[in-house]
Amino acid sequence: MNAGMMRAVVDGRGAVTRRSFLRAGAGLAASGATGLWHALALAQEDAARRAGKRLILLWMDGGPSQYETFAPKLGSPRQGPTQAISTSVPGVAIAEHWPRMATRMHELAVLGSMTGGPTDHDRAIQYVRTGYERNPSIAYPTFGSVVAWQREDAVAELPAFVRIGKARADFPSRNPDAGVLGARFNPLLAREPGQLPPDVARQVPEEVLRRRLAFAGRLADVAGQDSALAQRDRAFRDVQSRAARMSLGREIEAFDLERESPSTREAYGPTPFGQGCLLARRLVERGVSFIEVMSAEGSEGWDTHKGEAFKSNARLSEMVDVGMAALIQDLKVRGLLEDTLVVWMGEFGRTPGFNDDGGGRDHYSQAWIAAVAGGGVQGGRFLGATDADGIEVTDRPITVPDLMVTFCHVLGLDPRAEYVTHDARPVKIAEQGKVIHELFA
Repeated sequence: MNAGMMRAVVDGRGAVTRRSFLRAGAGLAASGATGLWHALALAQEDAARRAGKRLILLWMDGGPSQYETFAPKLGSPRQGPTQAISTSVPGVAIAEHWPRMATRMHELAVLGSMTGGPTDHDRAIQYVRTGYERNPSIAYPTFGSVVAWQREDAVAELPAFVRIGKARADFPSRNPDAGVLGARFNPLLAREPGQLPPDVARQVPEEVLRRRLAFAGRLADVAGQDSALAQRDRAFRDVQSRAARMSLGREIEAFDLERESPSTREAYGPTPFGQGCLLARRLVERGVSFIEVMSAEGSEGWDTHKGEAFKSNARLSEMVDVGMAALIQDLKVRGLLEDTLVVWMGEFGRTPGFNDDGGGRDHYSQAWIAAVAGGGVQGGRFLGATDADGIEVTDRPITVPDLMVTFCHVLGLDPRAEYVTHDARPVKIAEQGKVIHELFA
């Protein structure tokens, strides 16, 4: 089977569809039934190889408190008023505002000894989302853009990287992008779950859009002859081509949550985060490699400094609890969890002590937590340890570079693969860090 025939059978997501198979059938018929079915088997094998595992990042914007989520310190004066509840894992308790996740704890692994990183939001977000501390001379790409770069598919209808929801503050530092990798690997922004992203929502009939795109392409061909404009023009055309493929394709229906049953939508909860988790599941089903879902409701999100901190944590936890538990359960039932790594984290944790601004908790990176499920992770475990008050890591410290290398391990990427900056400087996906093997044992 030649490469052209293979492309005819395998669609842009690496999937073998009925339409593409029938379309290719005429060209393959001459090879006979044996050749036809052999070709299909090869196409399916190639599709599986290209698909790979996926990652859904549930981003707790502002920095969630470990005490009010998955690592309460019962009996410590640092714990505060939040109580704990038992879970589906004997001997493991989590904060009381996570009753649904308590029933799914056998799927979840908590990294209870995260340590290191800045303690201001902008630099911490830069560090946790890229694996590198801020460097004025290099615009490091966020990890989702790295995945998009590694998983680039020139004919796929949907991009490899989608960001759902909005950060607390719409600043570039709170919404890290592709940096030196270029605009073609920026995330598609789906700010309102259930609505088409505005950049791809079709404003005119299909035939009119196709004529406009063809005309724009001819103009771009003329402009591209000017070498000074060529590089900028290529970047623009890449982004335009991606938007056009989405707008004119069938896969864009993934963003239409009305196609789900009312009971399914209700299971995820009516909040933007819950519906964002539902959209993430729909995108995973269609082969999107990296999806972020933002939890940033309210003006502060998880940045709970003030006296209402414990009420805010309860409200935020209850919203995320519903969506996160539904997502893990839905992925499990649909046979997608084993190939989808679900990551829960923020840019740091919260202080063991309470501040003078009404008793909230401040930023803390000396000992904080993240949590993962799916993607081959063995759930029902708590890795690492801190002292009785949660001040210091006492066992199995885990760093952000360790996380990055582990994510690469799950997704089948080489963490030492290099991209090149605008001044020809090679940069590894992850310079340091080791796989957290205990997650998979």
